[in-house]
Amino acid sequence: MLNISITFIYSVTIVRAKRMRNPRMMRIIKNIMDWEKKIMDSKDEKLIEIIKNYARQNKIVSQSLIVTIIIVTSLFVVHPLGLDPIEKINPITNITKIIKPLPLSSWFPFDEQTYYRPAYLWHILDCYVGASFVNNTDIFSFGIITFPLGQIVILNHILSNFEKYVNKVQNQLGVERDEASFVTLREIILKHKDIIEYIKVFNEEMNMIVLMDFLQSSLQLAAIMLELMFFELNLFNTVYSVMFVISMLTRLFGYYWYANEILVESANIPMAIWSGKWYEEPLKTQSMMLLMMLRCSRPLTMDIGPFNTMSINTLIGILKATYSYSMLIYKGKNK
Repeated sequence: MLNISITFIYSVTIVRAKRMRNPRMMRIIKNIMDWEKKIMDSKDEKLIEIIKNYARQNKIVSQSLIVTIIIVTSLFVVHPLGLDPIEKINPITNITKIIKPLPLSSWFPFDEQTYYRPAYLWHILDCYVGASFVNNTDIFSFGIITFPLGQIVILNHILSNFEKYVNKVQNQLGVERDEASFVTLREIILKHKDIIEYIKVFNEEMNMIVLMDFLQSSLQLAAIMLELMFFELNLFNTVYSVMFVISMLTRLFGYYWYANEILVESANIPMAIWSGKWYEEPLKTQSMMLLMMLRCSRPLTMDIGPFNTMSINTLIGILKATYSYSMLIYKGKNK
């Protein structure tokens, strides 16, 4: 059961990492670095604080994931040491062979029982390299999802404090107040279009991978529940299972909470416009603001294939699917 779980997550991670290296994803990664550099160069303390705040949040989630992954991997590689060897009788020769357990089920070009220690060390290396690969890919993905969230929050801040930024543009460009108002809103609209394009590219490139991850996450959690149902419970199995569930929920929380915040914050853009003194702006700017409010009536979302969007409700759906898988197999086993 554990080997199935590992195969699922390795497979999805390999596909995710490969997709991230295609030209479109590489371009948006470059845009992230360029946009963040512009914000840091702007010397605007509030905008810089927004970026740093999400960087801190991302760091906390990432560090939590690293710790849980290290613990789970360590428990996984040592668990065979606590298992009793299995006696296997050859029906032809009637010779009993002692099979010592290994962390993984894998093929070796030599007899792994004769060379048990090298085989075990290879499995330890395999587990830690694989865990590191999964962990680093997830952390990198968190950053890709967090970035548009920070940009949307920055847009909301600028729209809520529109007059302040209009005055700033007026002083920088030396133009009339009405012209500064138009220029400021035009830049906001262009930035909003960039964010829409960013999320569109992400969805086109990653939505099927997110769907695969959605399915494998449900199956992984179901696998660990079934292990607790059908196998002997002891302290080690309980601790391992709990830590495995915590690590899975941490990575899922990182993905779905950030995606949910994008949905919520993008839906708040019309309120950010409304909360400012939009009615005191020139008619041309007012018309553009109203059009932007209409455009933002539909929130931005990260997609799960063609079926659903990433949100906290979807995360709850994963947990419900986990329960359904487990009960289906459990009832079938007991018939």
